[in-house]
Parts: sequence; C-alpha cells; structure tokens
Amino acid sequence: MSFADFWRHTAALTLKETRQIVRDKSAFLLGIVMPVVLIILFGYGLSFDIRDVRLGIAQEAKTGEAQALTTAFTHNPVFKTTVFTSRTEGEKALKAFDVEALLVLETRRGATAAQLLIDGIDAPRAVMIGNAVTAAAMIARVKNSQAAGAATVPRIWFNESAESRRYLVPGLMVIVLTMTGMMLTGLVLAREWERGTMEALIATPASPLAILISKVLPYFVLGLVGWGLCLLAALFLYDVPVRGSLTVITVSSALYLLIGLGLGLFVSGVTRSQFLASQITILSGFLPAVILSGFIFDLRSAPVWADWLAHAFPPVYYMELLRLGFLTGGMPELAIRDFAVLTAFAVLFLTLAYWQCAKRIRK
Repeated sequence: MSFADFWRHTAALTLKETRQIVRDKSAFLLGIVMPVVLIILFGYGLSFDIRDVRLGIAQEAKTGEAQALTTAFTHNPVFKTTVFTSRTEGEKALKAFDVEALLVLETRRGATAAQLLIDGIDAPRAVMIGNAVTAAAMIARVKNSQAAGAATVPRIWFNESAESRRYLVPGLMVIVLTMTGMMLTGLVLAREWERGTMEALIATPASPLAILISKVLPYFVLGLVGWGLCLLAALFLYDVPVRGSLTVITVSSALYLLIGLGLGLFVSGVTRSQFLASQITILSGFLPAVILSGFIFDLRSAPVWADWLAHAFPPVYYMELLRLGFLTGGMPELAIRDFAVLTAFAVLFLTLAYWQCAKRIRK
C-alpha cells in the first residue's frame, strides 16, 4: 500500500468515525456530559474539610485562660459548642453521642489544664477533630498571650486556605479522564464488535494502523473537549490556582487520555463484549485511579509494597503532574520523570491495541 493510499484510507475512516460519533448520543454523553457532571457533583459533594464539629466544653476551671478558651471555641465557625458546668455532665453527653468531643478545662497545681475526649468510632474524623481542636486552642492562647515560651504559628504553603477542594479537584480530573478515555473506546467499540461492524471494517483494504488512528483520533478530540470543560470548572468554579504551567497540565492530560484510549481499544479487542469490557475497565482503570493514585489514600502512609504497586500504574504519575501544575510548580526533574513514564505507558497500550487489531485482520 502506498503512502497516499494509507492517508486516504485513514482520512476516510476518521471521517466515518466522526460522523458515527455525531449520530451516537452515548459517545457524546461519555465524552462531554459525564466529565462535567462528575467534576461538578464530586467537586461540590466531596470534601475533607472539618466543619460542624459538635464540641462540648466542661469548664470546671474558673480562670481567665479557661474563659478565653471557651469564648474562642464558641465563636469559631468550625465548632458547634455546648458548655457544661462539670466533667460528669459532659461525659454523659459524649456517651449519648450528643457531642463528638469533650474538652475538659480544670485546674491542676494552680494552672489551667485541658484534656480532650473524642468519639473514636469514626477514626479519620476523630483525628481531624483532634487536630482542629489543638490548632484552635493554640491560636487562642497565642492571641491572649497565655502561651509559655516561643509560640509556633503555622503557615500553610501552596494551599493557603487549606481547602480540600483545591486538593481534590486535580484528583477528580484523574478519575474523570480515566473513565472517559477507557469507556469511550472500550464500551463503544465493544458494542461494535457485538454488532459485527468491526468485522466489516477489518474486511476493508485499510491497514491496521489506519484503523487504529481512525479509532483513536476522533475520541481523542472528544475526550479533550470534555477535559477542557473540566479544566474551566476547576479554574472558575472551584478557584483552583495554576502556580505551575498550564502547558504541563495540558500535555500530561493529553498523554493520559491516550493511555486510556489505548487501553480501552485493547480491552475491547480482547473481550469483544460490553459487559466484560465494563468490568475490566473498572478493575484496570477506575480502581487504580481511586486507590493507588494518592487521590484519597496517602501513599506515604502505605506499606512499601503498596507504594511500589501504585507506581506500576499510570494514575499516580498523572496526579503528580497535575499537582505540580496547579498547586506547587517547579520541580522540573520530577515533571520530566513523570512525562517519560506516561509516554512509555501511552506507547505500550497503543502498541498493544495495534497488535490486537493486526491480529484480528490476519485471522
């Protein structure tokens, strides 16, 4: 086949695929509507910020410091404060789940002592409540000049407001692009295998590479449009800053989308079933993006083997690049490493998809 014939076949098949996408509402829903719905739904609905803490204060000490602490917690919007006159009364409220935590202020050896009792049924929230109470107490003591010695005043870099939304939105983009890329080619093309249209396409004189390009290019453009809408939502709805480079964010997203499209093509070619393709998509794409990307679970606290396992999947590298682009900037050596790994994954999965397509044609 000549070079001119190759590009003529590629252009014709790409145009055919584009027209099919325009007619097929499911591709539009997966590529455009689903990413926007997910980024808005989870962006507003998912939050790790601590708020509405039902805090009880047993103010047995009658000192000025105890009164200052009680006033500080009462006026803090994070806490819904209930003041008790005795420790016994406060512990009854804690046992009855009327409060989530009890701060006992009492006098010991002439000084005000504080003890914090927390409902530990929900362990992550208990840790967050403990940190919030400790931080609020420290700030109150510093303001009232009650702290002995040097005071430690925390200052947060890269996410000054400490909003979990700025941390979560890049992670949501990883999940959205994972599902979009794999579902666009995985489920949609598996349906073509079930209907027999892929066999008709393979029977044409077009080469496997022409078929691969015609299947990837239209869905790649469609996926980029959906990703672009997610980026606009991150910038203007959630006010996520871009302290690094928008080029890093865009190029890494394009590479990651190619990984998802290639893996989806390979899965659809192997299974040729929408049901099996959906199951494999969840196992090989969605679960690693949620569990092993560092989006929800901090990999630094995971066992060594779990950290190694996470770095065997693409999402963790894409997540690092998004955080570099949005929140931190700098660290070119880390960006170069992550770009190299994502490029290797993209080449691997597109090669597997090409091999699978060529294998079907040879049969």
